[in-house]
Parts: sequence; structure tokens; C-alpha cells
Amino acid sequence: MGLAIATGVAASNGSAGTALVDGIPQRGTVLGARTATVTVTVIQFEDLGCTHCNDYMTDAFPTIVNDYVRTGLVKVDFRGIGDVNARSSEPALRYTLAAARQKKLWQGAELFYENQSRLNELATDKGVKRRVAGVKGLNAMQLVTDAKSRSVKKQAAAHAAEATSRNVPGTPWFFVKVGAAAPKVVRPDAYDGESFSKILDEALGR
Repeated sequence: MGLAIATGVAASNGSAGTALVDGIPQRGTVLGARTATVTVTVIQFEDLGCTHCNDYMTDAFPTIVNDYVRTGLVKVDFRGIGDVNARSSEPALRYTLAAARQKKLWQGAELFYENQSRLNELATDKGVKRRVAGVKGLNAMQLVTDAKSRSVKKQAAAHAAEATSRNVPGTPWFFVKVGAAAPKVVRPDAYDGESFSKILDEALGR
């Protein structure tokens, strides 16, 4: 997608990107602790082939994870949008959503961003099997099977429908949800840690 404001990463097995999220609870598309005290959620719409999304994942996401998610203050919720006009974007999304079945969605996303320049090679059954082989707890054969399942395709379609209903103009695009309130669009000054720290500190009432 990558139209309006848009994010990434390249991975060898066991990369710094996948290590970033290791040990943090994952439930489906959500990264972060499942406790009543975590009331702030970042909902990020992204395209794994989007270079601006890659910028965000490289320059801002580590700050969000280390300062807010790992410390139990914030959760992050993934919304993938596959670009049907890009040959590798939609398959990469399905592999990433399939990784969620093994509670490894965020490791999967990091791997695709880290290898974004080789996405056409990676977003294939052969390429993804080779690349995820070193990710602890991620079964490559199961990943490939799940990526072709009806439930994963349905989830990808649901993300696209949600993007349309929320008037998401491009990627990356961000919402912040506080408690039971409706998610609100947030527009960072830049794709860096400082800009997102300002947004999240305000949401946390700091």
C-alpha cells in the first residue's frame, strides 16, 4: 500500500528484529501483557512491502516495545494490508497472520521487514521455510499450511475491510485506543521514537 504516511527490517534467523519481541506475550495480532492495567493500545495498519512502514519499524518500533510494551504500559495490535498489485505483499501478510497461530506474528513481521528488499524471494513457501527455520518455537511446515487456510485468508480480508471502514488512506496508519474509548487517529511528526513517545505519554496521562 504505502500511500500517505507509511514502515521495516532484514533478517537472518535469530536477528535483532525478532529478538526485540522475544519473551513478550502474544495473543493473535496483539503484542503485550494481558492485564487490566494495560489500557492503551496502538493499532497499526501496515503493509509488509511498504518502505515507510519499514522506516517506522526500524526507527520507532524498538522504542515503543522497549519503553512501553515490555514495561507493561502499552499493547500493539497488528493490522496488515496486502497490496494486491504487489506480487509479494499479500503472501507475506498471510504468512505473518499464520505465524500468529503459533504466537509468533511479530517475529514473522520483523523477518519480512528485515528482508524487505528480497520480499519476492522470501514470500514463497520455499523462501519462508528457509528464513524461519531458526526462529525458536516457529514450525515452518505448519506456517506454510496455515498461510493457505481459509481462516487466514478470511482474517486478511477482515483487515482490509476494517481499513476501509476506518478510512485508512495508506500505510503506515495509526490509531490509539485508551480504555473502552473508540480508537483515535494519531499522526506522528516523524517515524521515530521521540514522536511516538510523545503520543503514548499523552495517552498514558504523563
